[in-house]
Amino acid sequence: MGLVNRVKLVTVTVLLCLLVACSNHNFYHQKTDTIPLSNAYGYGVLPDLSGFTQKQLRRHCEAQDRTTILGVTLLLHCTKTLLGHAQLSNENRQFALKHYTNAIEQLFQHIDKPHNLVQVNYSGPRNIFLVSSMVPNEERLYPKVFGELGSAAVSWQNNKADNLANIDPNYPLEGKFSSYSIYVSDITLQGLRLHVSLQATPVSTHQIANFGENHYTFRYSPAAAYLGLLQVADINNFSWLGFTNAEKAESRMGVFSIGELSTTKTPLIMIHGLNSDPLIWRYLTMALLNDETLSQQYQIWHIYYPSGPPPFYNAMRVRKHLNALVKRLGIDGKSAVFVGHSMGGIITKLLTTQPHYALWDATFVSPADTLTSEEDADLRDVFLFSPTFDENTAFFLDTPHRGSEVTNSVIGTIGSSLISLPSNFRNLFGRFIQKVGIDKLTAAMLPFLQNHGPDSVQVLRPNHPLMTTLAELPVEGKSYSIIGSTSALSCTAQVDCVNISDSVVDYSSAYLPDAQETIIVTSSHNSFKNPTAIAFIADTLRKKP
Repeated sequence: MGLVNRVKLVTVTVLLCLLVACSNHNFYHQKTDTIPLSNAYGYGVLPDLSGFTQKQLRRHCEAQDRTTILGVTLLLHCTKTLLGHAQLSNENRQFALKHYTNAIEQLFQHIDKPHNLVQVNYSGPRNIFLVSSMVPNEERLYPKVFGELGSAAVSWQNNKADNLANIDPNYPLEGKFSSYSIYVSDITLQGLRLHVSLQATPVSTHQIANFGENHYTFRYSPAAAYLGLLQVADINNFSWLGFTNAEKAESRMGVFSIGELSTTKTPLIMIHGLNSDPLIWRYLTMALLNDETLSQQYQIWHIYYPSGPPPFYNAMRVRKHLNALVKRLGIDGKSAVFVGHSMGGIITKLLTTQPHYALWDATFVSPADTLTSEEDADLRDVFLFSPTFDENTAFFLDTPHRGSEVTNSVIGTIGSSLISLPSNFRNLFGRFIQKVGIDKLTAAMLPFLQNHGPDSVQVLRPNHPLMTTLAELPVEGKSYSIIGSTSALSCTAQVDCVNISDSVVDYSSAYLPDAQETIIVTSSHNSFKNPTAIAFIADTLRKKP
């Protein structure tokens, strides 16, 4: 690579890395300071506690030795009995829940290990770890645990296989991470040894466990399952590749569920921008999963697409993936929430608006029915489409609805020169234009399509005819606008507003006159990680009927 090309590459890489806030890929570490349990000597015994009063049970539990595996097992037996006691006081309830959970987590470390008086058995997925062992490296990534009984855990299921038919296309290729709860299914005395049976059960909503007449909810953490996914995610390796060489990143494109797919929860769909990937949504995703009400109401879907090709083409392909997932789940497609950053906001608009013939007429001088045939279905879908969902809520973050002046700069020119458009995109328009003739293009679109382009940077230039047309189309539902600023966080007069910019997109381009609400946040084109923006999205969703 020559010196000039190296300078180009370094310059654009640094700029785009700043724009998308390239991420540190070490999100948590495993806790290693667990206190080992020592062996006890003598013989195992399982006392009959059925006749004990609450007070006697409490004293018996407190008397157990918590440094030996036998003592912890007897503590578990005692707290399990206490949890089923009639008219249990709140103080004793909290005491029993705490030590029941602690005992499980201590014994979990001794599964299948030889001990003279205790055998710990386990039933559940083998690839599982405790939430309490996860220590996030950032405060904002700490996962909350819901519920009260048992130990919250995370299970990992491989989603990579030699046979592509064994891969679930709607879960991340890095693996499917699920929230579980570990509880005690039985404690028995067999000969001179106590046998403790730990059971793991999948929990993604309120799930009740009964102890006598008392009811408890299992402990679980959907946010911890997501944190587990973050730690092994490699989708960020496809940000730059998807921008410069979309064809090589094609295999990773899709719609991916964070957590269990649901037929009842409303889809909440997050779409990244230029030279980016779904990891930018980690703070927003964690905030939503850490809110039990929102996590029960919404299922989060992350979208990855190679960002070199133009957004109108990518929106057509994303729409196909969404339609396929909606069909798979058998849901009616009634409502969804979209969150799009930068060019992802443009794709969001294309997934939530009804253009009729506006986009087609901005591109071609003749009607679609006279120019197209069945073989042109994909090309028609670029311009003529309907939203997948009937009712849409769209959040636009740092979105250049009317283009960005940066794309006209030297940096934009260099960035565009680095993009290699995929053959399927070039062939789609090349074959069609060859068939109908270049004279069927409007004068405004001729410079962009005559060479079977354009790339995403060229489309995001101000006054692009399709961008100008799209900016005037309303969302089929409600829209909210989050505008980034490196200076003022409010403006009342137009003269003040035009000076607001996040260094990539200015206020006049990001502003939507029909938005339900518009806020300005501190952002250098990275509102996706701004706490105010995240709180605004969460608060708005809580207010939704």
